[in-house]
Order: sequence, then C-alpha cells, then structure tokens
Amino acid sequence: MKKIFTSTFITILILSFIIMPCRADDSIRQKYVNYKGVKIYTEVYNYKPNANEAIIFLHGLGGSHIHGQFLYNQSNPYMTITLDYLDHGNSGHVPSMSWNTQLDSIKAVLDSYGIKKAHLVGHSFGADTAMMFAQKYPDRVKDIILLDRAYYNYKDLEKFNVTEDTMNILEYEPESGLSYNEFLQYMDMSWNNDITKTWDINKDVLLLAGNGKNFTGDPSTGTPSLAGIISMIKENPSEFGIDPDKAKLLPDITENNVSDLVNFLKKKSNEFDDVNKRFSVIQTNYAHGDMVRDPDAMDAMRNYVINYLQSGDKHINKPKDGFDEKYKHSIYKYNFLH
Repeated sequence: MKKIFTSTFITILILSFIIMPCRADDSIRQKYVNYKGVKIYTEVYNYKPNANEAIIFLHGLGGSHIHGQFLYNQSNPYMTITLDYLDHGNSGHVPSMSWNTQLDSIKAVLDSYGIKKAHLVGHSFGADTAMMFAQKYPDRVKDIILLDRAYYNYKDLEKFNVTEDTMNILEYEPESGLSYNEFLQYMDMSWNNDITKTWDINKDVLLLAGNGKNFTGDPSTGTPSLAGIISMIKENPSEFGIDPDKAKLLPDITENNVSDLVNFLKKKSNEFDDVNKRFSVIQTNYAHGDMVRDPDAMDAMRNYVINYLQSGDKHINKPKDGFDEKYKHSIYKYNFLH
C-alpha cells in the first residue's frame, strides 16, 4: 500500500512541473539579455517595439519562464515578458547570488526591451522579488500583483517547526537548472530577508492569497499534509529519493503545527491591506503551486491580473466571508516556495 501511495505522490510532484498553459506561439519572441557577460533567457508575448510599459512575470524559486505562460492568451492585451532567473533554466550562471544581483538583472531585462514602467506579477519567491525591486527601483514600477507571497517572512515559519532545512530538503529540484549550492544561496536570501521592510512602498499592490492546501493536504483524496509527508520521508527516505542523513535534519511537525501555520497565514493575508492603504487582498481558493500549474487556476490568475490592471479603481473590497468563490477548483500541489 505504501509503495502504491509513494508512486502516486511522486507522480503528483512530477506533474506539478510538466503541466503547461496553452501558448499563443505566433505572438511569442525569444531573446537572450546580457547581464555583465551572462545571458538571461527571456520570452515576450505581444511584443511592441515602441512600448514603454509591460507586464514582467517573476517566477518562484526553482521555477522558470514557463510558469508565466498563463499570461500568453488573447485576453491579455499587454506586452508580457517572462524570464529564467540567473542560475535557472536557460539562463547563465553566476559565481554568487545576492539580492542586488537578482534585482539588477531584472532591471537589465527591462532596459533591454526599453520598458520604462513595469506591471510586476510575481509568484512565491517572485512576489518577494517584485516587492524588493519596487523598493530599489520605484520609478520603474507601475503596480504589483503578488501570487501568494510577500505578506509574511519565511522565518515566521520557524514558529511552527518549519525550518530552513525543511525547505532545503523538500524544495530542491535538479531539473530547475540550479545546482544544490546555487539553490542554497537563493534559499538563504529568501529565509533571511525581512520582506516587511518593503511594505511602505507607494505602489498599488494586489495580493492573491492561497488557501493553504499545500500545507494541509486533502483528506478526501488521501493527499497528506506537510506533517504527513515529513513523517513518511523520515520513515523511509530512499523511497522519496532523499539522502538518509539529510532526512535526519527534518524536524518533527505535528498536525497542530500545520493547522496553526495555516491559520497564521490566513490571518497575515487578511491583514495585508491594513499595512498600506494602497494594498488590496483577494483570498482565493487555490493552493500555492496550483496558481501557475493547474489550468483552471491559471485561467483564474490571468483573469485576476488583467482585470486588476484594467481597473480604474485599484482598491478591492474583501468579500464578506473572506474568500473569493469565483474559482473553487484546486488540485493541491506540494509547492511551498515555487
């Protein structure tokens, strides 16, 4: 029974990386951008040679430009740029990574396309990147849409027994193009960053918050919680392709830890529009990883993005029950940072 479950679990993990949105290939161009002698891979949808504004999608840690392809759709009238970060995917590698390098490389992409003002759309680590970029280069940012991040610090997770080692072990994917040491550099940047220092930016920001199912799982389908996953890995790490010595670094996490964590995230997301009068929140019914992988979720995210950018009034009132019920489907991917 366990082997059958493990096979299913691994299949779900793999599928989370191969589900792609439909592409409007005729409207897509590819380009490598030079950043201090290192190539950054980019794609652009709806290319307009004289455009001064564009959407730029910033993917999660270990992700790629593919996760922004949900924006390649006829309903999107905006020039849209996606990219692979340094050390990721088709882009080149650098000796060391820092926030300054991350932000300056994105600025190089905007400069290369002649974009003066960007609509930043960031998922997970990319949401943090969007906020950090807006803080460093405010004149280059029009507005920001955050897909389920930047409303709490990663270190906050330690209160619920989720450590940096937990994410180092569960989140690394060799297919991302990152070496393990490169991944650890990005993780250190994320884990030790105080994202709350960006909350005073003078920009319109929309948070599309997730439903926490990436942590709680779904008992109705037999999908385990984070606590269940860690328990199984510690019991038999080889079945999950994890080194036994690394598995020993995983902390014991209880279901109460998971429940408290999800309640904390809901509270933080609901309070996000209180920290800045230009911030708005929509509490979606999608899991973190679904947002850029599941077709229904990607359709929903695209609609949220386009509707927000085209809205004259950027302040969004919360539904009475706290959730936006327009889109309900979710397949609960196991992705916490990407």
